[in-house]
Amino acid sequence: MIRSAGMVGLLAGLAVGLTACTATVNGSPSPAPGPPTTSTRDALGSLDACAVLDQLLAGQGFQPGERKTVRNECVASKSEYGALALAIDPVQGLAELQAQGPGAASLQINGRQALRTGSAANGMCEVALAVGEHARALVVASITRSEVRAQVCTAAQELATKLEPLLPRG
Repeated sequence: MIRSAGMVGLLAGLAVGLTACTATVNGSPSPAPGPPTTSTRDALGSLDACAVLDQLLAGQGFQPGERKTVRNECVASKSEYGALALAIDPVQGLAELQAQGPGAASLQINGRQALRTGSAANGMCEVALAVGEHARALVVASITRSEVRAQVCTAAQELATKLEPLLPRG
């Protein structure tokens, strides 16, 4: 439902942009300049989660990122530690994530709106970064090693801080 609503909005915006006209010197209609050819959604969708995750984790002992689903998601693991993951969603924003887990804490990462969910108690923490109103990048940290489990949200937030400058502004 959310995806189809977004697609309807995108198509409606495209139709308006393609049919808008301005007058030329001789009075003949011509297409008005449309929206930028690369929207925030397109720019975010062009990022490959595995390539970005591998770049951010280079030199830290993580295995190369693995795509576990057909979506733009990637997981990189490290022995005796756990895993870090990145999911890029060009359709759903922070509001949809907040609706799924109302206990999310709002925060700012380099001035960008973000949400954090999870806790050290369960060894998993997520930080979602807003990329416009209807898109997000989600960092997930899952630490299996009990002596560093308390740092799970710190790990997620640090990775989100490194990721933030690579994301398009929305």
